[in-house]
Amino acid sequence: MVQRTMAHSRMAQQCLRRLSLLLVGCISTAGGSVGWEAACWGEDILVEDCYVSPLNDVDVPAEAQGVIRVLEVDEGQTVVAGQGLATIDDREAQINKDLARIELEKAAEQAANDVRIRYAREDAKVSASELDAAKTANKRQPGTFGEAEMRKMRLQLSRSTLGIEQAELDQKDYIYAQESNTVKLRAAEEEIGRRNIEAPFAGVVVDIQTRKGEWVNPGDPLLRLVQMDRLSIDGFLNVKDDRGRVQKGMPVVATVDTGAAKFETKGKVSFISPLVQAGGNFRVRVEVKNTQKDGQWMLRPGLPATFRIPVN
Repeated sequence: MVQRTMAHSRMAQQCLRRLSLLLVGCISTAGGSVGWEAACWGEDILVEDCYVSPLNDVDVPAEAQGVIRVLEVDEGQTVVAGQGLATIDDREAQINKDLARIELEKAAEQAANDVRIRYAREDAKVSASELDAAKTANKRQPGTFGEAEMRKMRLQLSRSTLGIEQAELDQKDYIYAQESNTVKLRAAEEEIGRRNIEAPFAGVVVDIQTRKGEWVNPGDPLLRLVQMDRLSIDGFLNVKDDRGRVQKGMPVVATVDTGAAKFETKGKVSFISPLVQAGGNFRVRVEVKNTQKDGQWMLRPGLPATFRIPVN
């Protein structure tokens, strides 16, 4: 009899708890909270009236001006990160790359060629030997070489010595030219790369905004790419009821109404807004995994959803 009474008491407490939570939700709604509803069942936080959104949804732009020569994808096509999407006319850029490569090869050969330095050093040795020989001859027999001839020899030695310094400076210029042309070649390659448009992430091409043969300028949108393997769901919680209960990285279970059925998937809290809106609401974003069935994605941006956050 005592056990039955205690069981009835626990059941009554649970009913009162659920009733109080429902009353809180009704009061919040009546108080002007629009577009959200969060309720706690046991240790879980339930966030409703949400919608699925893409994590990445971008208009892939042209990075250089020119004519679209190749369009490699169609609408509805799935692409992987780094896959080629389109090519802008790069013939001039290819020519500039070839010129930069030739200039680099020439500069590299000049930088590696030290003939001028070796010749200047040998010339200085000869000039020094001639001056020493003249000095020795004058010691043995004064007047063998006149003062004018000695000045010419000393001048020739100075010229040869300065020639070594000049050759070394020229060699440094060739090295600098090699480094400069290396940068020019990289710039030419980068210019070509800017004309080869690649997918910034894996996704589905949902709209092609330019066609083969059209002229584009930098920044013009070429196509729209949407990431589908992972999606986001945004909802709102109340700072009075849920502040501190939700942390980034917490697991979530999302339920999405696909129209034909309700699909459940797992994810995690990826963002908690530091901004509190009117009524004490703050935004929470969860990131969920998407899957395919018969070649079609189960979740699509725009579908209504709810998500549940287990709270220990």
